[in-house]
Amino acid sequence: MAAPNIQYGLRWSIEMVALPLGAGPMGVPEMQRIKCTQASASGGGIISITSTGAFPGSTDVATACATAGTNMAAALNNSASTVVWQGWNAGGG
Repeated sequence: MAAPNIQYGLRWSIEMVALPLGAGPMGVPEMQRIKCTQASASGGGIISITSTGAFPGSTDVATACATAGTNMAAALNNSASTVVWQGWNAGGG
């Protein structure tokens, strides 16, 4: 049984990498990646997993994961990140 009043949160991390033509994931240079987390610009912070019971149910976790997806998109599409990943196509790191 879960202890009462425990808070749950979701921390996330995502990496976007450039995959040059003919290269697999192992062939990607380390500098051609951008990593975003909840602490990144527009990351949105740690996501609270809310519940009405003693602990979160699968629907509560699914809701938090959907929010994480939205926050990941925002973190990868803000000005600082966009400059990096769009620069890969121009040969930049």
